[in-house]
Amino acid sequence: MAVNINPIFVIQGNILPARISAANTASDGSGTLATVVTAATNGTRVDGIRFINSQVTAAASSAKVFRIFLSNASGASPRLIGELVGAAATRSTTAIGSTSVWTPDQPILMKSGQIMYVTQSVYAGTQDEVDACPYAADYNV
Repeated sequence: MAVNINPIFVIQGNILPARISAANTASDGSGTLATVVTAATNGTRVDGIRFINSQVTAAASSAKVFRIFLSNASGASPRLIGELVGAAATRSTTAIGSTSVWTPDQPILMKSGQIMYVTQSVYAGTQDEVDACPYAADYNV
């Protein structure tokens, strides 16, 4: 087996927020899933995801659970790899909405073809709209 003696660095960010605008209470990978990261040809590193309330008008958002899923290298069979609680908050012209950050204990190193998905457990209306912004970067080898 050949040994890699050259360091591998990330080449560019893979940071495109996904909007979550549907409820999904399943923790088995079924139901509505929003794609937050698709691994690049040489793989992708994910250091976390910020879930931020993105409602248009001032209103009270619901408390909810955010779930993070990772697929196999074919982009199928998503499995639960993390979850966190999103607090209820009332956004206004002088108060921010709820923000939650998921940080895994180790970076997630995705293979080419893998997809990371996110969901939320409650969506009572546009006041519960959330953007999931990944902290991710693609590798260059």
